[in-house]
Amino acid sequence: MKRAIFPLPIFILPEGYTRLRIFEPRYLNMVKTALKNNTGFVLCTFEHDTPFNISAQGCFVDIIDFDQDDNDMLLIDVFASKSVQINDVYQDEEELRHGLISDCKTPYWYSDKNKQVGEHFLLHDALRNVFYGNPELSLLYKTTNFNNLAWIAARWLELLPISIEKKQQLAFETNFDNLLNFLHTVINNEFA
Repeated sequence: MKRAIFPLPIFILPEGYTRLRIFEPRYLNMVKTALKNNTGFVLCTFEHDTPFNISAQGCFVDIIDFDQDDNDMLLIDVFASKSVQINDVYQDEEELRHGLISDCKTPYWYSDKNKQVGEHFLLHDALRNVFYGNPELSLLYKTTNFNNLAWIAARWLELLPISIEKKQQLAFETNFDNLLNFLHTVINNEFA
């Protein structure tokens, strides 16, 4: 199916939420169309060295809420419902990017919904503390899944202050055990 694509310097994985500030006319029109037709759009990482600055993968997002900030700029909250592969990208007359999207199963470790927290309780507890200590984050997440280790790892990847390139490497090129080892090293140093 064809969808509008919004490349940004952010990182999001399935079941993640984020708030976007929309001000360019092309993206205001994209949001208007997505709301009118209930179609959502694709959020992907902005890449400097690709055609149209589009990464090969992104997340299909649904708009779940909207508001205005103090400067009357549109704020939208989106939910990443699934990972998608992006192909045949083009720009329309407004320079809004579109492409054909298809479902994909990346990151591969995320598709296993039976990953129990088990001995990784430190990652679980630290993430809960981050959510409880950050009211804006807690309000943004309409649903949470603190009992699923893959969900916890995905949220940590979104939140950690590391480069998008490193996040992509950890999500798409590293196995789950290596990702967990990395997260334990970072979180234990940060929250021990």
